[in-house]
Amino acid sequence: MTTAYTGEVTPGGPAAVRELRDLTITKVSVGPMDNNAYLLRCRADGSRVLIDAANDAGALLALVGDGGLASVVTTHRHPDHWQALSQVVRRTGAASLAHAEDAPQIPVTTGTLRDGDTVPVGACTVEVIHVVGHTPGSIVLAYRDPAGTAHLFTGDSLFPGGPGRRGTGEISPA
Repeated sequence: MTTAYTGEVTPGGPAAVRELRDLTITKVSVGPMDNNAYLLRCRADGSRVLIDAANDAGALLALVGDGGLASVVTTHRHPDHWQALSQVVRRTGAASLAHAEDAPQIPVTTGTLRDGDTVPVGACTVEVIHVVGHTPGSIVLAYRDPAGTAHLFTGDSLFPGGPGRRGTGEISPA
């Protein structure tokens, strides 16, 4: 029996998997700060991209498995989003990508991104959207599912109960 995708994950808990027509999205949470990491896998050729090697290199490398990893994209320069980056890149040989304004503060960055760039995930692509605010080089990645809706990977630019939220649940004005 297949369970419905809820996106709910906890550190050390099971992954949440969303199967789209062309892309599989696997979401995990790594501790100690309950950061989300996402593995995107092209269903046509198996190519993989990891978003935010936040922590727990062992768990992230197990998630990647033997299928290889094309790149790791870091959404912003805060260390809780790249603690496992060096280990993941060293073990997989993946490219390490971040926005040009945050890249100098992120170890092992091998390439920079700007607003409007795309990152290939095999036959699929994700679009880079620069969202200044959380850090000067914060980015959101957008996957526009040709068979459905867009999926946004926001790092810390949006999250429930976090920065930018009031007690009423409204998004605070900029």
